[in-house]
This record gives sequence, structure tokens and C-alpha cells, in this order.
Amino acid sequence: MNTYLKPAAVAGLMVLACTTAEAETIRATSAFGPSHPAAVYEYPEIDARLQEFTDGNWSLQDTPSGLVAPNEMSSGLQNGVTEFGSLLIPYFLAQFPETGLPSELSVLGSSNLVISSAVTEYLATCAECQAEFVENGQVYLGSNATPPYNLLSTTPVRSVDDLGGLRIRTGAPLYARFVDALGGEASQIPSSELFESLSQGVIDGTFSADHEIIANRLGDVIQYVTVVNEGVFNGAATATASNLLWMRMSAEDRAALARASQYGVSKGLFGFNDDAAKAREIEGIEFIEMDDSLRAAKEAYNKSHIENVAAILTERGVSDAQSKVDRYIALVEKWEGLITPNMTYEELAELRYAEIFAGLDLNSYGF
Repeated sequence: MNTYLKPAAVAGLMVLACTTAEAETIRATSAFGPSHPAAVYEYPEIDARLQEFTDGNWSLQDTPSGLVAPNEMSSGLQNGVTEFGSLLIPYFLAQFPETGLPSELSVLGSSNLVISSAVTEYLATCAECQAEFVENGQVYLGSNATPPYNLLSTTPVRSVDDLGGLRIRTGAPLYARFVDALGGEASQIPSSELFESLSQGVIDGTFSADHEIIANRLGDVIQYVTVVNEGVFNGAATATASNLLWMRMSAEDRAALARASQYGVSKGLFGFNDDAAKAREIEGIEFIEMDDSLRAAKEAYNKSHIENVAAILTERGVSDAQSKVDRYIALVEKWEGLITPNMTYEELAELRYAEIFAGLDLNSYGF
């Protein structure tokens, strides 16, 4: 048998080998639009790190909006319409009662870096939460968290009395109850519809973090920000994979995606904070400090909520709710001690991966 191959034939075989090893591209949907930190910071970082960690065998391509809307994401991931996306847990509490626990405790924690890390560790290591993801055909790889929530409005809110009767958009039941308790009328509208809803007078304001002013161009439609610092939104599982994708990946590739996701989430957290700072520089927006009536109302609401949160969760279907609340609180305290003031997003990413995902068996995780 003649084993000699002419140079042209060798070149052809090399091309064939390269084609066979060509990177697989994950179809992703960050879902909040092209200006949102998930699209600007988080998903591009996941793509870059995934290519780095897999030697170019995998990449990720984001469609920031249009492919799957936030309120369609659960079924979109399950059915493989998109392979990686942002799952807003408060939109799907009937499917994810256990997974929704951290969202009811989002008033705890000193920063979005701490809160995001505590939520991610809790959900990745909560057996009941993992069962919910498996049942819905999804694999959980991380949650982000916004900067502190304030009241962004078209009319000034300086006191509790000013809030009376105003229609305020909220993104989670916890904050809907807060607005209602202070005399406003809570309305649930996707963040992608904020600009239109505010400009048309459908709502008078939104209970959101300041980064929304940048992400959704709200500087053109609001004139006031009342600085309430009432927790964060921690219910966005922005690094959620379809089980259909996960099954195609080796354990090594899954580890690479989990690690890359921590880089993306971490960079997104820093991006949130950068955008919130930029919002302070926009002309025409007045930032209003809380008066004593708002401060007292906030403190009273939070105290009552924490005292009753286990009952709220039990009614929703969470088993052994108080012990799980205690576990989450302990994780917040753990991450308060782990995160340092001058930590870079790269250091945070590696810390999150080492503390949470490196110890998991990725042959069985997600199944």
C-alpha cells in the first residue's frame, strides 16, 4: 500500500480537519436590548472567555432582543428556540417557587457583587431549585444583580404623600408590595417597554436601578430620581443554558461555559455600576434624597417583610422555608466577607468559579 501523499492532498486533509473542529456557536438571547449591560458587557465577555477556555471550539452569539422576549424565555430555552438566555425568575414563579426565594430577600446585602454571588451559590447548590430547572429543561449558571433600586419618575416624589396614586412599574412581587404599601399603584411591565410606557403616560414612574436611565434611554422621559436604595433586582438568571445545549457538551466544555459565565456576570455587575454612575451625569434629572416619611416607611416595610418572608414563601410552595431563608442569609454574610473593595471583575469571576462551580460534578449537574 502506498502511504505517500502529495502536498496538495495533505493540505486538503488539513482543511478537512480544521473544518471538522470548527467552533460550535451557541445561540444566545440576553433579551433586554442592545444597550443593556447584559448585551454590552456580560454576553460579549462570556463569548470571549468561552473561546479562550475551549481553545476556540465554542463561541456564543447574542441576539439582544427580538428572538425571545423576557416573558417567553422559559419556554424558549426549554424548546431550544434559544440555547442560552436571561431567565427572569419573578416572571415564572409558578414554575420556580423554590428558585424565587432569593428574590424575596433582595433587600439584604451591601452591594450587587455580594448579592449576585450569594444568589448564584444558593441556586447552584439548592436541590429543590435544581429540580425546577431540570423540570423546565434548563441549566442554571449564574444570576446578576442590579445596583440599588430607586424611584425614577416623571413627577417629583419627595415624601410618602407624593407617591399616593402614582402608577409605578415594578419588576418583582416584593417591590410591588412596597409600592402598594406606600400608597402607589404597582404595575408589572417588562423593562423593554419602559420608555414607551413612560413617554405615553401609561405609568408615572418605575422602581428600578439607575442604570435603566442608560440602558433604556429613560433620561428622555423622566425628570426625577428619588434615592430610596431599596434593595436590588436579583431575580435575573442571565446565565441559563438550555438542557438541549448542555447535553451536547462534554464535562470539560460545560466547565468552560460555567467559568466563562462567571466572567460575564462579574463584568456585567461592574457595568451596571458604571452605567448607574453615568446616569448621575445626565443633565435635566434631579436626584432627590428621601425625606423622613419615606425613610421611616422603607424601614418599617423591610422589617415587616423579613419577619413574614418565610410565611410568604411557604404559601408559595417553598418547603422548610425558614431554614432556607437562614441559609441564604448566611451566604450573603459569607460573600460580604469574601469580596474586597478593590477587587477586579476578573478576580471576582475566578472567586465565584472556585467557590461555587469548580466543586460541582458537571457530569451530573443539570440532570
